[in-house]
Order: sequence, then structure tokens, then C-alpha cells
Amino acid sequence: MANEKSDAEIFAEALGNIRQVFDNAETKLTTGKDKIEESLSLFDRIKDNIAWVLGLPAAIAGSFGFLWESSNEEAALQYQVDQLTTAVADLKAENDLLGGGQKNFSLDMAGAPGGSMTVMIVGACLIVAIGVLVWYQRKRKRSR
Repeated sequence: MANEKSDAEIFAEALGNIRQVFDNAETKLTTGKDKIEESLSLFDRIKDNIAWVLGLPAAIAGSFGFLWESSNEEAALQYQVDQLTTAVADLKAENDLLGGGQKNFSLDMAGAPGGSMTVMIVGACLIVAIGVLVWYQRKRKRSR
């Protein structure tokens, strides 16, 4: 029985073999997991590159399209502003800012036939204001 192993030795050897099998399985599992992660990482990089390659022209075209559309709108707006400025200048030259062919009130007595209504109203208001001030001052001096 010298060659025979005891139950404890056989059990220890079996546990060692099981441990070695588990270690090998764990190593293979870890290696397989690393390869899967590497493949997924490569797949993600490919997706990113495809998105970048396809997205870059779209981004560039989109920005130039926005600039093109914006410049067209700005040109149209500038044209409308120029037309409005010209129309206002014409009406101002004819002293017809209100439109409809009626003359505006003007302080220029030479340009208004028969006198300007604005000048007459302002003059009447000044005369009334001066009269009220003179009346108030006389009344104040009498009450002392």
C-alpha cells in the first residue's frame, strides 16, 4: 500500500485538477470577453467614422445653406428698406409725409399758402400763457 494514495491525497489532487480547470476556463472566458469588447469597440469606431464621414458634408452644406438663405433674406430686406427710404424722401420733398396730397403743417410761412395752422396755434398758446402769467403776478401783488 505504499503506492496507494490516501483519500486525502486523492481529494487534494482532485481539488487541484478542478482548480486548474476553473483557472483555465476563467482565463479563456476573460480572453473571450476581451475579444468581444475589442470587437464591439472596433464596431463603435466604425460607426463613429461612418457618422463623421456622412455627417461632415451635411454639416458643411447645412451651414452654407443657412448662410445662403440668410443672405437672400438680408438682400430682400435691404431692398425693401431702400425702397421705403426713397419713398419717404420723395414725400418729404413734396411736403406730403401724411400722404393723400395734403400738405403737412409747416413752420415755414413761405411754403404754406395763407399761413400755417401750426404757427397760429403755437402763437395763440404763447399769448394765452403770457396773459395768464401777467394776471397771476398782479393778483399776487394785490393780495400782499
